[in-house]
Amino acid sequence: MRKQNLLLKKKAKNDFLANFVKIPDKNYSVMKTEVTQKLYESIMGKNPSVFKGENNPVENVSWYDAIEFCNALSEYLGYEPVYTRDGSSVTWNENANGFRLPTVDEWQYAARGGQSYRYAGSDNLGSVGWYNGNSGKISHPVAQKNPNIYGLYDMSGNVCEWCWCNSLGGNGHYTCGGSWDINANSCEVGNRRWNIAYGRGDDRGFRIVRSTGK
Repeated sequence: MRKQNLLLKKKAKNDFLANFVKIPDKNYSVMKTEVTQKLYESIMGKNPSVFKGENNPVENVSWYDAIEFCNALSEYLGYEPVYTRDGSSVTWNENANGFRLPTVDEWQYAARGGQSYRYAGSDNLGSVGWYNGNSGKISHPVAQKNPNIYGLYDMSGNVCEWCWCNSLGGNGHYTCGGSWDINANSCEVGNRRWNIAYGRGDDRGFRIVRSTGK
């Protein structure tokens, strides 16, 4: 029975990792989609989202919520958690092999995919993302628009994505990608917005990455 349970857990891990894309010439892999409500609830036991839908991106989550999810998912799949939290202070163990948030540079590199488009995969935002010009003022299920060249969906629009940034003063971090409720310019791959780490909103979610070779 123990051997059977181990085999089932290994299969679950392998199946989950199939949702990630190894970024060429870099040491990290990125989840193809934003973290969905179904995945978030299966790990955290709750769904804080305003726009309910199991395949919609989870939103209304703070940066700290995203950090806690990364650690919980890492533990669930048998990886070493990346983050240690002490109140509002969070440290990143770069030697750990668990899931984490991308840095801004990692996020933008993956979104560009080695191309020079304004948005992730196209100069036509409507073909790759949901923004205030086509969203109907709500979030949408992930992977409904075209991916970028790396196979990553919704890197422009749908929900802003929390990133890791330890160079900012104060208790804040950047989000990248733009969202369903803002204009096209704010969805460009080079755009980033500072947000209070404790802040939540129906336009804020996240995507996870994992360092490779660990």
